[in-house]
Amino acid sequence: MDYSSIFNQILILFILLIVGYISRKINIFDDKITKGLSDLILKITLPAMIIGSMIGNDNPDLAEKFGKILLISISVYSITFILALLLPRIIGSRPYELGVFEFAIMFSNVGFMGYPVTAAVFGEEGVFYAAIFNLPFNLLVFTIGIIFLSSKQGQKSKINPKLLINPGVIAVLIGFILFSLNINLPKAITGSLDLLGSVTTPLSMIVIGGLLAKVRINKIFSNYRVYIIMIFRLFLVPLVIYFVLKNFVGGVYLLGVPVLLSAMPVAANSAILAEEYKGNAELASQTVFISTLFSIISIPLITMFFIA
Repeated sequence: MDYSSIFNQILILFILLIVGYISRKINIFDDKITKGLSDLILKITLPAMIIGSMIGNDNPDLAEKFGKILLISISVYSITFILALLLPRIIGSRPYELGVFEFAIMFSNVGFMGYPVTAAVFGEEGVFYAAIFNLPFNLLVFTIGIIFLSSKQGQKSKINPKLLINPGVIAVLIGFILFSLNINLPKAITGSLDLLGSVTTPLSMIVIGGLLAKVRINKIFSNYRVYIIMIFRLFLVPLVIYFVLKNFVGGVYLLGVPVLLSAMPVAANSAILAEEYKGNAELASQTVFISTLFSIISIPLITMFFIA
């Protein structure tokens, strides 16, 4: 198991975030450009990445494994949904913090960080499991996730159909149709999807850094509840997933991949979605920053003691 690859992948994301922070501080881009980049990510590059990931795997054992992995994924997100509703309230989160903290507990960085870290730990076959496991994420983050982040003062937004019909959900539906019908797109289209999707990660981290630049340094580290949520996200959630799943599934991949993906820091698109849907983007950026920073320590520990 290549722990240096895990460390390096986390460090790369963190460096990109710092680049965004510095760029905003020295006025290379402003709030208007930040909003434009957020729109570009959510409406173009992220949907391209979602579609590309769903049509890019031709593993011959797909049919046999698909249902089992998908069921495990749905079970995991059911557990994290319950934890998301309980844990932030247990620590006495303020009304304007609740939605961001709920999102942080339920949604980890399964894509931007999850794929490369899974590759470092499990190799190419692990990435195949991760791709299927992540299918519900793309649907849930653009439905439940948006409802969490668009909440105002602790009052959940009413389920507005306009919120649920967005580029992310549309991309999931298109990808699923192409995947289910085994439709092969021309190389020019798949190549374009891959290229567009590949800029999602660096752009997202740069935008998050830019959002953080609007927050005073002392404020980034001053909210003790963020640290508690970070401990929940990086340690408690993967441990709960491990001890629940070990009673029902066996095998290195069926148990290890879900636990590893559950140990990732807060999903990077938390801040992007909060900015887009008028949520608490500053707090969301803090949770991404701090959880990504401490994941340099937590992910190797979870891997050594519960996966290796």
